[in-house]
Amino acid sequence: MLLFPIDGQCDEPGLIGNFSESHQLGLRLGGWANLGGLPPDTLYPGNGAKLATRLSNANFYLEGLFGYRLNEQLMLELSLGISNRGSVTLTQNNSTNVGNVIIYPMLLQMKFYLLSMTDIRVQPYVFAGGGLYYGRRSTQVSSSGIIYLDDQESEADFHYSFGGGIDFPLGRSVAADLNVKYMPIMFSKTFVAINDYKGIGITIGIKYLYSFNRGEGSRRERIR
Repeated sequence: MLLFPIDGQCDEPGLIGNFSESHQLGLRLGGWANLGGLPPDTLYPGNGAKLATRLSNANFYLEGLFGYRLNEQLMLELSLGISNRGSVTLTQNNSTNVGNVIIYPMLLQMKFYLLSMTDIRVQPYVFAGGGLYYGRRSTQVSSSGIIYLDDQESEADFHYSFGGGIDFPLGRSVAADLNVKYMPIMFSKTFVAINDYKGIGITIGIKYLYSFNRGEGSRRERIR
């Protein structure tokens, strides 16, 4: 079990000052909670085709991120995520194609650290931004051995995102992260029979902290 200091104060001199001046590069892994709709289990798109869907309300969510530190309180974060929402099976002309419905959020967000001017090790933050949400139904396996591009579909949506989280520096180069993100995905055209793919990503992550001025020490240390 992970235990935090009772008073929340950092026990390593300069650790929070270093964190508040560092850029970030990391990965987050967790779950996707669906707040949108689900398509019918069976669809008939025409031309004798049958589409069986197996989308679920809970899925894994993986996200890579790069955070550029603007100052102690503000960070600009670029993230690329992926969530496999479930499988689809298309049957047509005595051929069966099996694939997946995958959502790719590509987001640019501004983060505001609420306690960055203190020496408290638990660093909560809020963020807001937006970007491109890309959905794709792809085919991975075909009983005919041939995968046709017209058996696949995709949609894109530009929309906002917001949320919050907690960073916890583990050392001068590593920090842990808890992140909760709301993504109101609403495609303008139907994608696998529905438009509404909004959801919440709940993830934990690990970050590499770096600064181009690392050898000089943090600004707080130099002032002292």
